Amino acid sequence: MKPRVFLFDLGGVVCRFHRERRLELLGAACGVSARRVESELYESGLIAAWDRGKGDADDVEREIRRRLGFSGTAGELRRIWCGAFEPDPEALAAADLVRDRPTALFTDNDALLRAGLPERLPEVDERFDVLAFSCGLGATKPAEEAFAGALGLLGATAGEAFFVDDREANVRAARELGLTAVLFEGGAALRRTLERLLTG
Repeated sequence: MKPRVFLFDLGGVVCRFHRERRLELLGAACGVSARRVESELYESGLIAAWDRGKGDADDVEREIRRRLGFSGTAGELRRIWCGAFEPDPEALAAADLVRDRPTALFTDNDALLRAGLPERLPEVDERFDVLAFSCGLGATKPAEEAFAGALGLLGATAGEAFFVDDREANVRAARELGLTAVLFEGGAALRRTLERLLTG
């Protein structure tokens, strides 16, 4: 059976994720080192907690201001936060092949990124019917709850879904749940896979 719905990962698939860029830009804006940003947000477990849904966009912003002394506007913070993501033109062009079908951006990310996506990364936001962010699902991949939540937003069963991710563990989990899943190996390869699925 051909897939009816299509789920795409964000960082590592439709966008390249540059963690160091976020650390450096935020550090510069706060007058602290990139190392300090990494310690306060990543090593502390905050990012992981935010990805699982602890706090909305305002909560994330307040905590960044409190921990790092950020004094810029909310818009500036969203620009920095979303600036870690660089759209991959080839991957987005591949996603366009299924634009007439239900699609979801299925990603382990926080509410601040979700809030900033429409303005800061419109070429990504406009291509997907559903933003299935882990912060809204309350679970991160490869947990079954995350996949169930994303499929629920699309009104689909696992057997009706195609999924692409850059992490082997997530692809393996998806296959075990019954999704058609592939490991991302570049936009050209994704295009070939989708063309084969659509015509096969």
